[in-house]
This record gives sequence, structure tokens and C-alpha cells, in this order.
Amino acid sequence: MPYFMMTMLLIFTAVTIAIYAVCPRRQRYIVLLAISLAFLCYISKFTVVFILATVLTTFLSGIIMDKITQSVDIKALDKEVRKKVKAKIKQKKQIVVLSYIVINVGILLILKYFNFFALTTTNILNKFGGNYEPFILKIALPLGLSYYTLQALGYVIDVFRGKYKAEKNILKVGLFICFLPQLHEGPFGRYDLLMPQMEKGDNINVNNLYNGIAKILWGLFKIFMVANRASMISDAVFKDNGKYGGVTILLGGVAFTVQLYAEFSGYIDIARGISKIFNIELSKNFDLPFISKNVGEFWRRWHISLGAWFRDYVFYPVSTSKFLRKSTQKLSFNISNFVTITISLLVVWFLTGLWHGASIKYVCYGLYYFILMILFNIISPYVEKILAKNNISNDNKILISIRVVKTFLLVLIGMIMFRAENMSVFGNMILSIFKNGEYFNLLKILEMQDILALIVSIGILILGAVAKIKGIDIEDKFNNLSSIKKYFVCFALFTVIVVFGAYGLDYLPPDPIYGGF
Repeated sequence: MPYFMMTMLLIFTAVTIAIYAVCPRRQRYIVLLAISLAFLCYISKFTVVFILATVLTTFLSGIIMDKITQSVDIKALDKEVRKKVKAKIKQKKQIVVLSYIVINVGILLILKYFNFFALTTTNILNKFGGNYEPFILKIALPLGLSYYTLQALGYVIDVFRGKYKAEKNILKVGLFICFLPQLHEGPFGRYDLLMPQMEKGDNINVNNLYNGIAKILWGLFKIFMVANRASMISDAVFKDNGKYGGVTILLGGVAFTVQLYAEFSGYIDIARGISKIFNIELSKNFDLPFISKNVGEFWRRWHISLGAWFRDYVFYPVSTSKFLRKSTQKLSFNISNFVTITISLLVVWFLTGLWHGASIKYVCYGLYYFILMILFNIISPYVEKILAKNNISNDNKILISIRVVKTFLLVLIGMIMFRAENMSVFGNMILSIFKNGEYFNLLKILEMQDILALIVSIGILILGAVAKIKGIDIEDKFNNLSSIKKYFVCFALFTVIVVFGAYGLDYLPPDPIYGGF
């Protein structure tokens, strides 16, 4: 059901506000947890036990590691003894972390990836003369499995690193993992940033209420005004991609890019808006990704919290690992550095692709960006030398425009891969760009008023981006308005969505794309 989760989030907001407002301040975080769990039980049914298992193991892992650290007074020991004791403590904590990973990443692998690995293994065996039938696991996935697993893992790793002490209240750990608004599509949170806000229990004031509602309505605007209409174009092109070619394939790719951005960022806005009502600031997940001058910058601006998670908990540990240091110590500095970055990026992008979905297509999607980034690292020094010789500055507007267009085209290829049914379809679609195909009649997909509404809505998003580039903070300007002006702005936005939004049975919008991860 396309609107099920959106409906649940809006009902969650109304119910939580009503109960939260009348509860004592110190118990308000318990209200957030209790209502989140109640909705999770309704949405995920029996699979909520997997979330609860993650909560319990996350809490216990932190407590055990803290006890290991506190078991010896290191400061009272001699320098030589202290070093050995620290090594033993670290080893014990590593065992705890590894056990935690085996349990929780194991649950993720079994629930989300077991069928993919079973089918892949069976196909390989059958190609060598076997005649096997794959064993398929039929079980529903708990809501936000990939999101809460990584977020909880980040907490355990932070405690292991000594970034902060383990939380002694299991309810607070539970809220950090189970907070409903961010479970659906993120963003990924950090415990030391989120929990102080969650446990504070601030009163719901008029400013936060209006600011939160405005964010929610802005997210709904993106979904109903842009994403739902763009999805009709992308669906039409991708479902019958074999008969189209040239500009039509590119149009389908652009439509899907617009759809994905508007839908994903729209749900993030809804999550941030709901949280804002309770004075909780969730991480920003997008920062004008389509003005990026290279693919690396694009991923620093797109799904920011996921990229930051892989940077902090995968890239850095791999790049600084003893194995890599020993393997590259005999190489020159430049080669050693290149090998280290290459291997680290390979691991990151392989896992990023696999995180997006259990299929070869998603693995290739991740590796595609890995190859682009490695090529950029190799080519960019030579490009910089050429620019320097010709006295061309990196601030040159023409150069910036070329780089932005180039990056968008590379991202567009990635988006077509992401949306295509499989790699074979993707390959055929890329080849079709250079061929003629059947005429694509947009008016058969959307009525003229829908096309105009889509163009105007995209124009509004672009104007918002231009304002941000020029240093105009629209959100800040809204925050400074009086309550009555905020009311009229929210009412106007609500009216536009209700009157001009694309929703209802005639549209049959797809389920949220990133909600499936």
C-alpha cells in the first residue's frame, strides 16, 4: 500500500503529541519509545522481535564493554604493565563487538540476503552439472531492518572506541533504535547527538509545532506534486523500454532521478518535521546534490548520513587496518596510498551496493561508483596540471558548468542502472540511447494539467535550490515569521497539495523506493 507508512507516520504524530504534552517531562522519552513500539508491533507484526533482539544485544554489548574497561584501574599501573593490560582489555572488547556483529549482521544477512545467496549458489552449482532446487526463506522483513541495524552497530562501535560510555538505561537505547519517524527511510543518527535531545523532553511550543508542520507539508509537496507524477513517466519508459530509444530513454532516466530525489528527500523532510515538533533535530540527508562537480561530491551531498556511516565505520577502519599497513609497507608512499584508498573504496562501494538490495544489479551499482571514483583519483591530477598550464581557474564558471553537467550524466547512468530490472535490461537501455525507437507520447501518460503542475513544482524546487546557493535561507526566514504568518503559509501549502497533488486510485503510486531497504 503506497500511502500506508505515510499514514502511520501522521497518525503517530497526532497520537504522540496528545500523550506527550500531558506527561511529566522526565518520562516523555518513554512516551516516544512506547508509541514507537506500539506502531512497530502493528506494522511489523511478529518480526518486531528482531528489532527487540537488536535493542537487547546493543544494550548488553555496551554494558559489558564498559565493565571490561572499568575492571582495572589503568592509571594505578606501571607504564609497561599498563600497555599490556590495555591490549588485553581491547582484545576482550573486540570479542564483544565481533559477537555482536555475528548476531545482528547475521540476522540482517539471513532475513534480507539469504534468498539472494541461495539462488546465486544454486545457479553456479547447476552450471557445473548440478540439478539443485534453491531453498527459499519465506519471512517478512521488519520495518527499517537495514537502517536500525547499521545505526545500532554505529553505537556499539562508538562505545568500543571510547567515544562515550555505554548507556545504562535500556529504554534510551531502545528509543535510539526504534524511533519510528527515522526507521522508515532514515536518516541514520548518532547516539551522542540524538539522545540528549530525545531525553530532554522539551515542551511542544508553537514555533516548533509550526516549523515541524511546515517541514512535513514540504515533504508531502515533494511526494504528491513531484514524485508521484514523475513516477508515471519513469514507469512508462522502464516497463516498455524495449520499444523506446534516444531521448525517450534519457527522459525516463531523468524522470526517475526526479522521482527518487523528490520522494526520498520528501520522506526525510516528513521524518525531520515530526521530530522537530518534539524539538529533536535529525541529521540532514541532502545538500543540493545536483550541483556537484564530481561523483565523490555528489555522494557527499546525497544520502549524507549513509555516506558518513560508511566513511566512519568502514572506510577508516579498513584504510587504517594492520593488514593493509603490513601489505603496503614495502611500497612507495604514493603507491601505498593509492592501494590503500582503492581497497578501502572497493569494500565501501561493494557494501553500499549490497545495502541497497539483494541482487547482482545493486552490487554492480555500487561498483560503478567505485570505478568512477578511482578513475577520478587517477585522472584529476593530470587535469589540474593541464588547467594550471592554461591558466584556467577551478572557479571558472564555464568549467564548473561542464563539470556539473558531466557529473549529472554519470549519475543519470547510475540511476538508470538502479531502476532497470536487471543488468541485461540496463545494458539494452544504454545502447537504445543511440538508436531510434517508437514515438513517446507524454500526453498518453499525463494530462496537460498534470504536466504543467509537474513543471511548476520542479520549478519551485529549483528556485529553492537557487535561493540556497545565493545564501538565502528560506527555512530560517520561515522560522522568523510571526505565528499567524506561519499559519497562512502552512495553510496555503496544504491547500496546494490537496487541490493539485497527484494522489488517489488513478495514480497508483509505487511503494517508497528507499523504504524497501
